[in-house]
Amino acid sequence: MIVLDTNVISDVFSRQRSQKVLNWLNAQEPATLFLSTIVFAELYFGAYLVQEAARRDGLLQSIFRIRGEFSGRILVFGDVPAEQYGRITATRRLAGKPIETKDAMIAAICLAHDATLATRNVRDFDGLDLKLVNPFEAGA
Repeated sequence: MIVLDTNVISDVFSRQRSQKVLNWLNAQEPATLFLSTIVFAELYFGAYLVQEAARRDGLLQSIFRIRGEFSGRILVFGDVPAEQYGRITATRRLAGKPIETKDAMIAAICLAHDATLATRNVRDFDGLDLKLVNPFEAGA
């Protein structure tokens, strides 16, 4: 199971998409790729920031299409991830290395499901005992 971070799924729909990411995604078994509700929250946030109506509507349509494509493969932030989140954020804060809420929530979902996180921002997840892959790098 591989959970795609927001930066990975966003890249697929960007105007300057990374060929490395596309190649990496195409090499994966689609049934092993998952998204989280946190990623959707970030996608919606980004879309609603766009003031140009036509562009915003296009982004919202893309999000709707992604939701359909990932039907049955969207992981939610429930009880077990909530506990993981508490542990992650407390541990990082006590170590003097706070973590952004959204990153901690995504990491918690991955840990709760023993999933690998595909992200460009691997440093954001240092010290979490989380399996990581960076599709933006060659040989990922």
